[in-house]
Amino acid sequence: MENRNYSTVAIVLHWTIALVILGQIASGLYMHNLPNTSSIKFDMFQLHKSFGLSVLALSLLRLAWRFTHKPPTLPVAMPGWQKLAARMTHIGFYVLMIATPLAGLAMVSVSPLDIPTKLFGVVPVPHFPLLGIEDREGAEDILKEVHEYLAFGILGLLALHVGAALKHGLINRDGVLRSMSPAKAGLGIGLIFAAFGVGVAAYFSASAPTPPTVVFETVVEAVPTPEFVAPVPIEAAPVADEPASAITPSEVLELPVAAPDGAAVPVSNDNETDIVETIWIVDTAASQLVFIGEEKGRAFKGAFGGFQATINFDPNNLEASTIRVDVATVGLSTSDQLRDSTIPGKEWFHVKEYPTASFTSTAIRNVGGDAYEADGVLQIKTYEHPITLAFTLIIDGDNANASGAVDLIRTNYGLGLGSGWIDDEDVALNVRVEFEINATRKG
Repeated sequence: MENRNYSTVAIVLHWTIALVILGQIASGLYMHNLPNTSSIKFDMFQLHKSFGLSVLALSLLRLAWRFTHKPPTLPVAMPGWQKLAARMTHIGFYVLMIATPLAGLAMVSVSPLDIPTKLFGVVPVPHFPLLGIEDREGAEDILKEVHEYLAFGILGLLALHVGAALKHGLINRDGVLRSMSPAKAGLGIGLIFAAFGVGVAAYFSASAPTPPTVVFETVVEAVPTPEFVAPVPIEAAPVADEPASAITPSEVLELPVAAPDGAAVPVSNDNETDIVETIWIVDTAASQLVFIGEEKGRAFKGAFGGFQATINFDPNNLEASTIRVDVATVGLSTSDQLRDSTIPGKEWFHVKEYPTASFTSTAIRNVGGDAYEADGVLQIKTYEHPITLAFTLIIDGDNANASGAVDLIRTNYGLGLGSGWIDDEDVALNVRVEFEINATRKG
């Protein structure tokens, strides 16, 4: 007697894969038109990768089952060309269901963003080796097109497959459509999708690693004749191939700070006369260093991972005053996961090799009342440019408040030079940096 029905396992895998693929195509088309400023794009992209890998695993399982379990025979009355078309369609499905997620994994493997892949945010999935690929952006664009064409190939085969199935069920009535009826395996399909639901819940419950926030004290010293030492340019040093999250601001900015008790510290000048430093301790809860950018016409604000300022400042001796600020680029946050996963990459701050930026000034002048300007040099990665930092300083007894801002052109510092960040994503070139420092005199 001829076998005219698929096994329960085959039916479960068939309908599960089909439904997930339909969801993948729909989500892929939807994500394509979302700007990076969308609050849901990052999560959708990560879940898209997880479901794609699930399709790959289920397709391999389905193929293994097919090799070890004979499928039902086709109706004897079916023309030979239709039997051949059915077999070729099935082979095409297997090829595309395996090749499409592999192309997607290859795409994220070469991506300059270096976003790690985790199955539902929990199980790490290794990326393919780069194999000497230098133009990662170009390779990513090619693989993105391949991935899309393969997905549309699945969509085309799916249309043919559904059309043929309906013909067999509604016109021929030869039992082919009933042989794959989902009613025979509804429980199994439901259980798999319940497992997917657990995976999605695990993704959203898994807390993303948050870079540690390090607070640096700002020391304000009144020193008549300090000797300024020019900053040493930051040079790229060999680093281990590890994720940027392994670097923490505390490992980056271990600079000397004032005496912990805030006591007066004697310093000898050229005349060997003891001078007492005036130590100011920063109120970290009331101090901030932020930047404001714009993407797709929408402004966003970001905070740095931490900073430390060493300020030798005396309003009565500005010629001898200096400012040095070191900023941790590790731990940058704009409260947007997709943007925050991009900023540490090579096209932006490249935090693996350049985990700090710095501003130094030896030319400070009063421009009227409490208003000051500091001419100095801002260094980000290997780029250095002179800037003028305007700020207001108010000293009220033992309390001090300094606030100011400066406008920068990000491409002057090698931030987002690729055409995608200038044209496609429409990220504004102008970035405004604002700060407010509140300090209390301790000595």
